[in-house]
Amino acid sequence: MSDITIELHNVSKRYWLRRGWYVFSIKDEVGRLTSRLLRREVQPREEFWALRDITFSLKRGEVLGLVGPNGAGKSTLLKILSRVTVPTSGSFVVHGRLGALIEIGAGFHPELTGRENIALNGVILGMSRREIESKFDRIVAFAELERFIDTPIKHYSSGMQMRLGFSVAAHTDPDVLLIDEILAVGDASFQVKCANKIAELKEQHKTIILCSHSMSNITDHAKSVLWVDGGRVRMLGETDAVLDAYLEHVTAAMNTAEDTRGEEAGSGAGPASIHQVQTLDGDERPQARFDRGDRVLIDITYSATQALPGAVFGVSVEDIQGHPLGGVVTDPDSIKIPAPVERGVLRLTLDPILFNRGAYTLSVVISDPKVKRSYGLKRRAARIAVDGPRAADRESSGHVYYPHQWESLR
Repeated sequence: MSDITIELHNVSKRYWLRRGWYVFSIKDEVGRLTSRLLRREVQPREEFWALRDITFSLKRGEVLGLVGPNGAGKSTLLKILSRVTVPTSGSFVVHGRLGALIEIGAGFHPELTGRENIALNGVILGMSRREIESKFDRIVAFAELERFIDTPIKHYSSGMQMRLGFSVAAHTDPDVLLIDEILAVGDASFQVKCANKIAELKEQHKTIILCSHSMSNITDHAKSVLWVDGGRVRMLGETDAVLDAYLEHVTAAMNTAEDTRGEEAGSGAGPASIHQVQTLDGDERPQARFDRGDRVLIDITYSATQALPGAVFGVSVEDIQGHPLGGVVTDPDSIKIPAPVERGVLRLTLDPILFNRGAYTLSVVISDPKVKRSYGLKRRAARIAVDGPRAADRESSGHVYYPHQWESLR
């Protein structure tokens, strides 16, 4: 018997666009036919290919990471594999029982209780009634919903629905599990439970496709990565190689977007303006790519139309999705704006830079924390990419590396 569990050959998916909406309904087609019969103008439809010629295969026990920008076609691909929708052309096969968590609350009926939805969702995912009954207590305990299991789903928060959905999908004993962004939602303790469950499924040699914008989730679980862009396969291969190429592409795209957008609207509307933020290496040469541990210089060019005695400069760091990772501010007693400034340059030195491998953006603000007033702001003013040890060799998790030393005391 072949070890192949998922195989796609030239899978494509087309939608018809009109007036900005996806349309492919009987009502729409009747309306178009009526317009033709009455000789009225029929608004032309526009093709939109969400996927184009996707070809790949996965063997039993493989974990594939799925990355790409919003709108790249990742969710469409998962919906085709889970048979929520059908491809326009091409073919695919999935061998074995499939569990899918591709949308929070998918397959749940809002008027039914959690207990009833477990039964309904379990049947949809291919479980027998006896199997559902035998696993019911474990599903509820994993989702931590004992108190609310007889409450209608419509009264659940999105987090509660997500926990229940993941629990049902993970306990179907699937041969193939599709996960779309679920590990990025929920509190820390539930994320740990999800990660442990995935590790358990990996030990059982289940095939998993994990779609996530979190690079750490991908590196922690996936042996290979499929990068989808514009509905096409941009790259497929070993995790580190694909993520390196993807992060470099994202950083370059951010640079291009910032260049075309120009200075942020409103950054010069107040009494202070941030004109340029430039990153340099230790030899004061312009550079946007560094190794973890490098010396990084950040030069901020600004102007002020008046004295701002209480102003401080702040530099904050965000990850590739714009999530804040912290920042630093100046000491108002040592860095001051005592008079109008036509052109000033302030330098921030990070020595060493302690970010793990990834792409990051820098935002800069001039504000007065005492009166809670912002004088000048430039979001995503600079972009940097940080290289470092390969994901499999990392000594730390997350975005920040903490210099450390371990020792045994007994």
